[in-house]
Amino acid sequence: MKNVIHFGRIIIYGILFAITVSLYGFLHSHLLLMIMTLMAAAPVLSVLLAFYLRNKLSVRILAPESDVLRHSVSYVSLVVQNPSYIMSLDVKLKLHVQNLFYHTENSILVSLPTRMHGDSETMLPMRLTMNGAVQYTVEDLRVLDLLGFVELKKKVNLSAEVNVLPERNRKEQGSLSDFSGGFTETEENNKRGNDFSDVNDVREYIPGDRLMSIHWKLSAKRDILMVKDRVSMSDQQMVILTELAGSIEEVDDTISLTYHLCRSLIEEKIFVRLLWWSEGRSEFADNRLFSIDDLKDAFSRMYYDTIYADPEKTVAYMRSIKPELKAYVHVCQKEGKADAVIVEQE
Repeated sequence: MKNVIHFGRIIIYGILFAITVSLYGFLHSHLLLMIMTLMAAAPVLSVLLAFYLRNKLSVRILAPESDVLRHSVSYVSLVVQNPSYIMSLDVKLKLHVQNLFYHTENSILVSLPTRMHGDSETMLPMRLTMNGAVQYTVEDLRVLDLLGFVELKKKVNLSAEVNVLPERNRKEQGSLSDFSGGFTETEENNKRGNDFSDVNDVREYIPGDRLMSIHWKLSAKRDILMVKDRVSMSDQQMVILTELAGSIEEVDDTISLTYHLCRSLIEEKIFVRLLWWSEGRSEFADNRLFSIDDLKDAFSRMYYDTIYADPEKTVAYMRSIKPELKAYVHVCQKEGKADAVIVEQE
């Protein structure tokens, strides 16, 4: 942890102090004597109070929404809590904004005064232009003493995360009927644990309920197990394979099309099976989607996966690892833009 000393300000203060001493030697004024005494004591008092204040301050970082839409305005709040009766005119926080999916990062320096015995909050508007899991991080705070001589650092290491989902105003390419060749009967893949139904309600867990019906995100928030009540869905499923290969811009466009296609199918009460090649685990991530919440959960898992360079491996691995899937919709880059094409496996 490194503190910063502003030597320029100290030199200017020293010059002013020397001028005051010279004037006192010439005028022998009691007022100048009082000013000189205060100027001698003020730097020590200012730095000591800054040390005290640094130890008392704490920070909170709040992202009110867990899911936000790309290109929309969302907010993140920084709250500096000061339980003491000492104030600072300048507390600096560096907010790191990192997209964990694309491994991109930006920083914002925030400066705000602290209230005595209270909270100081600043709300920052954010317009996130890429899909992914975005992490807001504040690693330390810096307290400037009242005279501006030193900046004292304190580690805080706080973070908050949001998932950025594609915006809703995207124009779909084609209609659902265009992908009718990608439908398969659910019985073909009726592995143990599948539940082809739609969410009707959410209730508390009752012994005997299936583990696959647990709503994990809501359970974590309420600190009690919650399960999804389901009603019957269509007896057809749509298998969608999305490709996480290419440049950042290409992958972003591909997963946007994937999200809207899956959402349209779910709203039509069609069971969706979403797959992508997981480079980190060397296997296909296989997600059963019955509701919009399931879709959001799947994308939150996708955002912690890895982009890869070779798009050819996706179809090749499908052919060798999942030959039982006779047809599926492949969302990929085609002629420089995201497209959805039907693939039939022999």
